[in-house]
Amino acid sequence: MLITFEGIDGSGKSTQVQLLASWLQERGKKVATFREPGGTVITEKIRSILLNKDTEELSYKAELLLFLAARNHLLMTKILPLLQNETIVILDRFSDSTIAYQGFGRGLNVEEIQQLIEFATDKLRPHVTFYLDMCFTDTVKRLSAESSRLDRFETLGESFFEKVRAGYHFLQKREAQRIKMISGKESIETIHSFIIKELQENFSSLL
Repeated sequence: MLITFEGIDGSGKSTQVQLLASWLQERGKKVATFREPGGTVITEKIRSILLNKDTEELSYKAELLLFLAARNHLLMTKILPLLQNETIVILDRFSDSTIAYQGFGRGLNVEEIQQLIEFATDKLRPHVTFYLDMCFTDTVKRLSAESSRLDRFETLGESFFEKVRAGYHFLQKREAQRIKMISGKESIETIHSFIIKELQENFSSLL
């Protein structure tokens, strides 16, 4: 089973990924978690390029292609072999991020991005995606405590992130059956309970 988490930076995705992984492992399931971009030696190097504030001159198309290159490598070397080995894979970001960030945020053509995503992922789609919805003004409060460590995307400002959020809303409306939305302002426990309830009600045969 492939489960993905989405949301703008500071929405609480990483916390929920770890909580869900622990919950599944306590029930005897084989679980693997990865963040995007990242997860291998090569993709972590790509991540450092993409998130480094010193690479501001990187074009939007080059940025898109680097994300897709990292995704394809992670898919071929980690995700697919694990899924074939009956492991539940949980990802902190996947293809929806590319449409939201590079499509809506950067303004690149969404249809062209979708075609490239399908090429890079061999059309692999998550069974379910949990989208933690938060506006920029709320996430910036969480990020401000570590302002000196903000990456290239986290410094882009309110206008960019509101466009990204609009992209996520577009995707959630288009694929409401797959993308489950919950407010990232809810408590950690409330969000975790929502996720568990969705999985137990709709994916019990895969758990």
